[in-house]
Formats: sequence, structure tokens, C-alpha cells
Amino acid sequence: MNPSRSRPASQGKLQFRDETDPRLIYKISERAKRISLRVKASDREVIVIVPNQRALPKARAFAKAQADWINVQLETLPPAQPFRPGTDILFGGVLYVLDNPVGRGRPHIDFENRILSVPSPDLASFSGRVRRFLIRQAREALERATSFYAQELGKSVAKISVRDTSSRWGSCITRNGQGHISYSWRLIAAPHHVLEYVCAHECAHLVHADHSQNFWSVCEALYPDMNKAKHWLKQNGALLHAVGAEF
Repeated sequence: MNPSRSRPASQGKLQFRDETDPRLIYKISERAKRISLRVKASDREVIVIVPNQRALPKARAFAKAQADWINVQLETLPPAQPFRPGTDILFGGVLYVLDNPVGRGRPHIDFENRILSVPSPDLASFSGRVRRFLIRQAREALERATSFYAQELGKSVAKISVRDTSSRWGSCITRNGQGHISYSWRLIAAPHHVLEYVCAHECAHLVHADHSQNFWSVCEALYPDMNKAKHWLKQNGALLHAVGAEF
């Protein structure tokens, strides 16, 4: 979330930051049936979902009562991997050192020494350049894998989107026989076999929109090692949200 978009509740906006605890973001959602908490690991924040404006006092009291739980959730997150020169970040499942070389040029990956070089004229723009570089890398890898698995199924993907999602690694919507698949760019930080599995998983949804046994059969036929990748995501998914997070 962009802090500059936060608004006080008195202005009736849909989202705002707690005045006394900046880690809490209140979000009004008419689709919500109850007050709930959701950890946003990438920003080291907790989203307080509120059904409507009238429920705000209850939401504040609820968040206060859950202070211990909130502290534990945020304190147990993996260490942040900010986009700063000299920092180690996950890339392809292993740690690479970020480097801001002197002069101009294009970003470069030194696979042998595990260095990601991202030229930037100053420190202020370095983080944004690293993020854009990783998103480009993710898009290339995700488009390549998606094209392969879709062809294996004889299906068509009309559009591939790469976003910064907090709850899903991928999603697929099928309309008129064509699919629109969306991925989290953070998959570029995961081991290659995990990225491949997520692409196979979403392409399997081009055949079955649900998670029925038929779906899993298609998914496993596309990617036989899916259980290994699923296990990695379950155990290490929080590490992907640590990439780019500030301390």
C-alpha cells in the first residue's frame, strides 16, 4: 500500500492507516461479513477488514484485543530483504547480492558469483529499478512456461498479467475458450521448479476451473513433481514476500 493514499476515517475513505499504530491498515469492504485480520507480509503490515463504517469502533477494539497475535505474526516473518546495494535477496531460490555498479548500463546477472547488478544514478531510484528488473525477469519466465504448458493442453492464453499479489501466486479466468492468467512477480524469487509448477497449475485451470480430482490429474500430468513444489511454497512462501520488504 502507498502510505500517501491513506486517509483518516472521518473522510469516509475505503482504506486508511491507524493513527496510533502505523502497522495497522483499516480497509472497508462491503463484501466482508465480519471483522478480520490479514497479514501483508511484503509491507510488514496487518490489514483489518471492516464490513462498513459503522463497524470501525468495533474493529479498533478488536485489533487492540489482538495486539499479542499481531505482534507474534509480524515478529515471526522472515527477515526483510530490502532493495539496497549489498543486500542479499532471493532470486531463483538462492541468495544473490544486489550491486549498484558505477556508470550506466543495463542490469546484469552474474550467475557464477551470484550478483545482481542494477545500475542506478542514485540510491533513491535503486529500489524501483531493482523491482522493475525483477518484474521483467518474472514476466519472461512466466510467459515462457505458460506458453509451453498451454500448448501441451492445446489451449490458448489471451493475456498474462504479472502483479504483486498478497494471497495468491496465480489465478486463471477462462472466457470464450481463452484464458487470462495472472501471476505474482515474486515467483521469480522461488526455485525454478516452483515457478514451473505454478504455471502448470494455472494452465490446468484452462481445462478444469475447479480443484477437483480431474483438475489435479491434469496438473500432475503436466508437472509430475507438483507435490515437491507445493510443499516448498507451503514451507517457504513467506520468504518470497520478504523480497523487497523494508526492515
